[in-house]
Amino acid sequence: MRSNKTKCLSAAAKLLVAATLLIASLGLNLPPSQPQDVFALAGSTCLNRANIAPEDFQWVYVPESADEFFTDEPYYYLAGQLIVNKVVDASYCPSGGLMLNDYANACGMAAAMDTVITVQNLVNEPILQAFKDVGTPPVLLKQLIRYESQFWPANADEIHYGYGHMTNIGMRNALEWNPDLEGKVCPAGSACASSTKIAGDVLNSLVATCPTCQYGVDINTAYRSVDVLAESLLGYCYQTALIVFNATGWHSSLVVDYATIWKLTLMNYNAGPNCTYNTIANAFRFTQGPIRWSDVSAYVTGEACIRGLAYANQITTKAYNFSPLD
Repeated sequence: MRSNKTKCLSAAAKLLVAATLLIASLGLNLPPSQPQDVFALAGSTCLNRANIAPEDFQWVYVPESADEFFTDEPYYYLAGQLIVNKVVDASYCPSGGLMLNDYANACGMAAAMDTVITVQNLVNEPILQAFKDVGTPPVLLKQLIRYESQFWPANADEIHYGYGHMTNIGMRNALEWNPDLEGKVCPAGSACASSTKIAGDVLNSLVATCPTCQYGVDINTAYRSVDVLAESLLGYCYQTALIVFNATGWHSSLVVDYATIWKLTLMNYNAGPNCTYNTIANAFRFTQGPIRWSDVSAYVTGEACIRGLAYANQITTKAYNFSPLD
């Protein structure tokens, strides 16, 4: 198991090169009150679980065991996919248990409910393990999977893959920013982050649905898919930390706390770096110092950026009763 400190150093080395080139090309001078060494631009902001506000605890909470992740939600999309893929028999239901969009109807949901509960808990263990190995907040990861795929790790539209519904450009971006991810999934010596073909191969490897497997999911592929998603999100967080620096001239840890860097990461994951940069720059012009999520919310503009803000809020809102404070 690699330590989070090791991950910081390996990713920071890559960020040093990117930041140095950026500073040289723009003639940027760091503010005198800020560190001159750009080695730690990503630093530990993504992994430093300090000063967590009470209102964020429900989604940055780390349970002691995977059993605490147990949920029993009636996911109608998941139920529909279980019926469509003949994991569940709902032939006795009206319309075979399905609505026109292949979501389950009420009868189909009742028929599939036991399997829906099982499938939504299949990856509780690798979600928690990903926090230990990678550092991605585990409740955030489970809630992102809930939002994106309802725990059905397929490729239904030839664009979105696996538990996190990653795209080709999204995977290439994650590979660019997380060397540990690149080391896990890329052929040796390949220009992985610039290859749509290699990124496509990686995405295909994340599809864990399996017509001959119990519950329709290959459990070994599912476990690996969760780990790759966690690494990808950490790559986005490293990128977001540098975006904070580029937008403010300050080390990210001096601008945002742990919860805010991860919410900004979700905005970046959904709406892209331009939205994230513009929002941070707008907020920093007002605060001239540390930025809270309320500042981000106040200064977000544009349809795509507002969508990214809503996405981050939906992922981090309280969806489950995981926290011991409940």
